[in-house]
Amino acid sequence: MYRKSQPRLKSQSLIATGKINPIEWYISKSEAALALKDFGIPVKEVKKVRCLKHQVCVSYWNINGKVCCSFFSYRIFERWQKAVERLIHNCQIFGEWERLRDIIHYDMLKFAYPVEMADRIWDTLKNRWHQLRTAVRIAEALAV
Repeated sequence: MYRKSQPRLKSQSLIATGKINPIEWYISKSEAALALKDFGIPVKEVKKVRCLKHQVCVSYWNINGKVCCSFFSYRIFERWQKAVERLIHNCQIFGEWERLRDIIHYDMLKFAYPVEMADRIWDTLKNRWHQLRTAVRIAEALAV
């Protein structure tokens, strides 16, 4: 028997949905050097940082003194984590929180996140859910 498959929901990343727009960020050389070091790339000095729509282009001298240029995800920067956490804290109702959770879930499946960052973001999502749930319970109790 032939079964027509269910249409796939179009999922999008935090950047594609416009929730985060990192091309407007100014990432300093020191911030880039720290992110690359935390990512496991030994850097002697960052030469240039260029923010693109979906990634950061970083030119740097490696520890051997060679000039390197590579593209990196914004998701290796602490600034990304803080932006996602801000989005979560700004959710005022469950529907908004659920939509954001779905986008974050898609983003984490599609893109590599540092483990500690992913854990903190999920903890923030969980904590915000508890806060929203508590607010609803209080409102319901006051309405009685």
